[in-house]
Amino acid sequence: MKKLLFLIVVAIALPGCGGSDEGGSSGTTSAGAELFNSAGCAGCHALSEADANGPVGPDLDGMKLDQERVKEQIENGGGSMPSFRGRLTPEEIDQLAKFVSRASQS
Repeated sequence: MKKLLFLIVVAIALPGCGGSDEGGSSGTTSAGAELFNSAGCAGCHALSEADANGPVGPDLDGMKLDQERVKEQIENGGGSMPSFRGRLTPEEIDQLAKFVSRASQS
């Protein structure tokens, strides 16, 4: 729980990290964007739909990522990305993978 709280604080404190309820017309999109930001993803990754401009990880826009592959990356990490298993619930991981996969299609 302390690690999740730390990630939330870091995500808010980092430049370019800001949650947005905009970026889509569905509640799932808004919740996905909020989770992307609150989990700290925006600190590393750029993703337009989440108003994220992270300078470290890959820019996810236009990557056309497969949902299952995104889920695997979130759960296991890889490269310089840490695993979020144990930091996020399985439901949050599913929601985040669905959002990132869909948002990366454009």
